Amino acid sequence: MLSFILAISPIVIVLVGIMAFRMSAYKIAPIALIWGMFLALTYFNITGLTLRENIVVLDANVWKGIKEGFKIVVMVFGAFTILNALKDTGAMEDVKAAITQVSGNDRRVQLIIIGIFFPIFLEGAAGAGAPAALTAPFLTALGFDPIIAIAVSLLGDCTCTSWGGAGLTTINGGAALVNAGVSTTALNSAMVGRINSLGLLIVPFIAVLIAFGPKGFRGIIHYLVFAGVSGGLVMFALSNFIGPEITSLGTGIIGIILSIFFLKLVPINTPKEFKYVSQGNIKRKYSAFQALSPYIYMLVLIPLVRYGVPALFPENGFATMCILGYIVWVDVVILFCSLLGMITLGMNWKGMKKVIKETIKSLAPVMITMGSLLCLSYIMQSETTGMMSTAAKTIAGIAGTAYPAAAVVIGAFGSFITGTGLGSNIMFAGMHMEAAQLLNINPITVFAGQNAAGSLGNLICPNNVVAACATVNQIGREGDVLRITFKAFFVILVEYMIIAMLYTYVIFPTFGL
Repeated sequence: MLSFILAISPIVIVLVGIMAFRMSAYKIAPIALIWGMFLALTYFNITGLTLRENIVVLDANVWKGIKEGFKIVVMVFGAFTILNALKDTGAMEDVKAAITQVSGNDRRVQLIIIGIFFPIFLEGAAGAGAPAALTAPFLTALGFDPIIAIAVSLLGDCTCTSWGGAGLTTINGGAALVNAGVSTTALNSAMVGRINSLGLLIVPFIAVLIAFGPKGFRGIIHYLVFAGVSGGLVMFALSNFIGPEITSLGTGIIGIILSIFFLKLVPINTPKEFKYVSQGNIKRKYSAFQALSPYIYMLVLIPLVRYGVPALFPENGFATMCILGYIVWVDVVILFCSLLGMITLGMNWKGMKKVIKETIKSLAPVMITMGSLLCLSYIMQSETTGMMSTAAKTIAGIAGTAYPAAAVVIGAFGSFITGTGLGSNIMFAGMHMEAAQLLNINPITVFAGQNAAGSLGNLICPNNVVAACATVNQIGREGDVLRITFKAFFVILVEYMIIAMLYTYVIFPTFGL
């Protein structure tokens, strides 16, 4: 038990510092990193490396963390540049007007369409932390409190990262089961879809509860039921009958279209307190296309690049695109879209330089936080420390026949640390498969619980919270976000634990076998 406590202690330091002592993430993350490095050199030097050898390993992990952290910061830079450009040009008011035309004047409807379905689309098109970082500014532009905007944006991304960009989270993350011959990619996608589609049923209700409290349900329950059911059914159908590659992207875009049609047929009688109030008859400076141009370019170019390059160059197109890491091509596209957007808004070079300088000044804390957390993540994952493995195996050992539920906890724990559902799946898929075989239970349903929870863990992952906070200039308020998202996380986590147990022992005990 001492090993387990010490293994998770760096995480506890981060959480306690942010949530209990209200410390900024960029202040507490380096402290957790230093403690993690000390543990790696002492208690968790499980392979018996000499001090010199251990420092070499740590050095590699630290540089890897800095490099990967920089890649995330570049994405945040692109998203924040767009936000600052919209503010500086005055296009933000026109963005609000354009979004209102699409989603109506009910702020709760705007919250669901933009805060839930838009991130799902972005996850399928790009992934890599882009959904929350790009969606939070949208909601903030509509007048939502920035902390609420961040929390809802993270919630929108919590059921769809099981597939991620083009299905990679399920395809690559479940490779251990596929290579062992106990499952297929199609089966892995189908089963996790049967979990996440039930999660999506309640997400619209949680979003409204977060933003408006219980009173927010007045006069809109029929739409929330429709949004949850239609979104869940689309996710189920795509994951079970089409495949993982377009599940997230398709669920997001079809969910938006279905919501718009539903609202045309079944209007909502919006109470006055939930109506979006425009700023009067302000003369519009930009057309809807111009105001939304950075986001329109992303909606077109991100899926076009992601699916177009591999189609045009099937031999090595995708591999070449990801040669510097998956997130790099996303960074490049977002930066390009921000540049195109500024040009479309008529900004001159002087205005562009001003926006870029404003953005760069705000990113130093993000780099410190991202670099520290990723360095810590790689140290904990390292085979030379075994910290992540120790924590997961302790949870598994305690669980016994409740292992399917434990796999859910482990999956969330993995993505909380690594920042990705893919990283969580790769680390623990093999362990879950072995445990399932020992317990004589279905490895497919067990891995599906891991995969679904890996997606859910993104809701509370410090990396994602920091990135989203940066895009709406809320660095230092990560604790406020986590206090909201942890409540939603636990509700869905319990739901997934129950589903995993039912699927494994009652409903699908022989699925795919």
